Amino acid sequence: MLKRLICSLALMSSFAFAAQEDLPRMVDFSQLRPSCDFESTTWKTGQLAFNCAPEVGTFLTYLKKAYQINTAVETGTFMGNTTVFLSILFDEVYTIEIVEKTYNATAGKLQDYPNVQCFLGSSDVVLVDLLPKLEGKRALFYLDAHWEDHWPLRQELVEISKTHHNNCVIVIDDFKVPGRKDIPFDKYKQKECSVEYIKEELKLVFSECEIHYIIPANPMCRAKFVAWPKNWRYSITEK
Repeated sequence: MLKRLICSLALMSSFAFAAQEDLPRMVDFSQLRPSCDFESTTWKTGQLAFNCAPEVGTFLTYLKKAYQINTAVETGTFMGNTTVFLSILFDEVYTIEIVEKTYNATAGKLQDYPNVQCFLGSSDVVLVDLLPKLEGKRALFYLDAHWEDHWPLRQELVEISKTHHNNCVIVIDDFKVPGRKDIPFDKYKQKECSVEYIKEELKLVFSECEIHYIIPANPMCRAKFVAWPKNWRYSITEK
């Protein structure tokens, strides 16, 4: 059923985004309902991915196709729901979890997905060893390891910049959307998921970048920040 979901997303992404020369800065699924029934069994199969917002996968499917991305790196595996989704979409997936009990439970379940490799540890530390092995591969990074007093977000971006400068997509979960006070985002003391918080690290990852905010159909599922190099050439061919 999840493969059917990915197929649906592929069709939807081509319909919703491929014909547009300039993507909207905010893709708001609470306003833009794709030609798909969110209540269908297909959608419910993957409903826990992306904080229970599988429609976000539409945009990631578009990015994979448009920019020929076959590798995904996830920080913050948790229960592996987003990991499974990524494993169907991308050829190879690397996921990192810091909590040993959670890692042991989830890594066991993810053994059924041979293109997924699981790592135990703090994401910023694991990336030091992992990323040089992926250098030269265009990758999508799904950053979701920030929680309470553990905030590796800035250092994650620093490590990514060393091997994937201008050669990646950055996706950050639980992000602050400018002008949208109705959408919750992660914040702990002086740390928060916002452009202001990561602006210096973004300059290390990209010379110039496109920035977009993906808002789920239910805004309580949290928005996603997405950035990629401004000079990337769109490569989907019309059939």
